[in-house]
Amino acid sequence: MTTAEYDLWLSDLDAPRVLLAELDHSGGTQYVATAPFISKPTDSDPNRIYDDCLDAAIDISTRIDGLIGFGEVAMVDDGSLTDWIPLRWQGHPIRLYLGGPDWPRDDFRLLAQGVNGGIITARQGELRFAMNDQSARLDEPIDTGQLPNDGGPVPLALGSIYNAPAYLLQPDPYEWKASFLPVTSLRPKSNGNASVSYTANLQNGSFVLGAGLDNATLTVDIEEQTNTPARVAQWVAMQYGITVGQIEMPGYRVGLYYNSEVSGRQILDDLCDGMGAYWFLDATGRLIVRQHKAPGSATLTMVGDDIVDAAIQLSSTEQPWQSLTLRWRRNYQTLSNVAGVVSADERARLTREWSEHKASQSVSGYPLVEKVSRDTCIQRQSDIVTETNRLLGLHSVRRDTYSIEAFTPPVDVGMTLAIDMPPLNARACRLIAVSRSPTRRGGSTNLEVWL
Repeated sequence: MTTAEYDLWLSDLDAPRVLLAELDHSGGTQYVATAPFISKPTDSDPNRIYDDCLDAAIDISTRIDGLIGFGEVAMVDDGSLTDWIPLRWQGHPIRLYLGGPDWPRDDFRLLAQGVNGGIITARQGELRFAMNDQSARLDEPIDTGQLPNDGGPVPLALGSIYNAPAYLLQPDPYEWKASFLPVTSLRPKSNGNASVSYTANLQNGSFVLGAGLDNATLTVDIEEQTNTPARVAQWVAMQYGITVGQIEMPGYRVGLYYNSEVSGRQILDDLCDGMGAYWFLDATGRLIVRQHKAPGSATLTMVGDDIVDAAIQLSSTEQPWQSLTLRWRRNYQTLSNVAGVVSADERARLTREWSEHKASQSVSGYPLVEKVSRDTCIQRQSDIVTETNRLLGLHSVRRDTYSIEAFTPPVDVGMTLAIDMPPLNARACRLIAVSRSPTRRGGSTNLEVWL
């Protein structure tokens, strides 16, 4: 079955559906379904029997704020599942596949993949498991190793880093560590003066000084190849074994630096927060990273018959922005004592933590307009000007969020919809949240749209 054929089948809200669930545990895998199902002899896993004890009511919610949610995986227990209770389930994968009752197993498509949270209900007639999204693994700290003498984690430098601390690895020769990762260049500075004799070990992210410091403060500018938003997101995904689904980010020059314990979630948050972006793992566990943008041309139009009892409700409003200040190119080691040979402009930069770019716009009729400030990981002035103007333009008008209950074919967050009934009257809306049960024939979907 081709993807186009599968999508056409999905768009038929009355087509019969079967949900297959494969639940791993420490000793193997259990196979269940919402209806009797046996794979065909010609399938890659032939003659596989799926026990028809799976409850159909499994809801999947996807949101651009990353709060993906799965409903409980519930089994109808006629007494045959008693032996499941002592098995070790927690932390093992759960995979959900959706297809038709008479299909080959190989034509089913992966609908969702999560982590088993363990048994939450075990009573007569019922066995329920919690199903959690896979983003919890992004909370695990990234192991960069330890500096000598209990100096803490080796610093992690991604991209372009201005004036970071350097850490002594060994004396005689005096070798200093700048980065856990290999780098493309290092520029050591003594009290801000770059006229320092050194030998770089770029592969090791370190350098050896040719002379002592005489109580000066040693810092270093770092260039590392993970210097765009896409490269940062891809690097994080690679560290955690996560598949990249889609990255739609500008080619800005960025830099992120951590000299304490850090997780993949924090890196992705820091990457996105300052440039109006969001990230999440979709239902199948793929990483999605995008900038928040105004709705474009609609890919789907919904009319009155698509809406459940005219269920459109205003959920929230965002006031326009009068001004925006973006802080960029962070100085990771501000100096109070700067060498006399350093220029006045560079001296001023070395003594403050951030550079700032501020812009404003005229917004009439809104007495509660917002004045917004944000930190960013952006490193180039041209990029910060572009992003400031983009964000101000995005928030030059009031933005509203509506909740809608609708009969709709499968849709994904990030799509643009047109809702052709009051109060939206065919205005284009960005879809920011979707929640539905994949097995509910003709059932409704709960949506949130932003415009």
